[in-house]
Amino acid sequence: MEFFLSSVDLVRIVFLVGAVLALIYKKKFGVTPGGIIVPGVITGLLFTSFLAFIITLSITLICFGLYKVTLGRYALSKRWAAFAIISASVTFSLIATAVTETTHLLGNEIIAFSLVVPGLIAISANKYGIGKVMVGTLAVTAACYFVAWALILTVPYALLSHTTVELGQYQQLSLDNPYLTVPLSLMTAIILYYKFNIRSGGYLVAPFIAAVTFSSPIQTLMIFAGVALSTLIVHLVLRFTLIIGLERFVLSIFLGYIMVGIMDMIAIAVTIPGYRPAPLVLIVAVAILTNDLSLQAVSKTLKNGFVPSTLLAHLARLAV
Repeated sequence: MEFFLSSVDLVRIVFLVGAVLALIYKKKFGVTPGGIIVPGVITGLLFTSFLAFIITLSITLICFGLYKVTLGRYALSKRWAAFAIISASVTFSLIATAVTETTHLLGNEIIAFSLVVPGLIAISANKYGIGKVMVGTLAVTAACYFVAWALILTVPYALLSHTTVELGQYQQLSLDNPYLTVPLSLMTAIILYYKFNIRSGGYLVAPFIAAVTFSSPIQTLMIFAGVALSTLIVHLVLRFTLIIGLERFVLSIFLGYIMVGIMDMIAIAVTIPGYRPAPLVLIVAVAILTNDLSLQAVSKTLKNGFVPSTLLAHLARLAV
């Protein structure tokens, strides 16, 4: 079990497999299995803590039911409904970590992602129905779980642990004081969307970017360069193809994987002071920022979305 989380390559491969399978499932059955990133994250939860897995599914049902009997009675737009459900997801998940005394695990990016996973599943359930979405989510997650074990049992340990060993000189990226930084990041995203109608780069991206900046400005510049290059590639692809929606986001995830992989290779070849490797969160950060910059005007996205949200995350980091 511990080997899965200690292998950067394995975590990333399973995450990418989950994204592809989620897309295939959506095209085949017309139902999003929780979200593109959900199966990979839940698979990580299964390897991290079965209790966390059960709590995540339970909070999903709570968020879905609570929304249906409260705000679900009103004609909210899809975006505002998503904000309401994600807010409930983060709130209940943080309470659950405090009650179960697993707060120390929140520094782990898989657990940090799990704060929004119940909300993502509930959002899909609100659109397609709770039964169909839960079946799809569990089915794709099970496939990812079996892929993970197949790789563990068949691929040589040295190969799966190569990147982890090479990056061993660096301390992994983690999220400090999530009880402050996560709600602040979510609240900032809601305010910016209300004020400017702009997606500001995801719910959890800004705190991790701030953590990287305080540790390694060079790595931050590398991330921004990766986002710029990924956005350029997506724009070129969009010009000559008809990919939209989830297909575009999956493309952004693969580009994020490539960009972060290049960053890691550079950090292995040349020591970068304060470099903080991360199995998934930086890939997701690059993917979300790339996707948002592909959907919205670049100047408005940066000025009214990403810059203010990141600035507040940096101020929160200074405060703690």
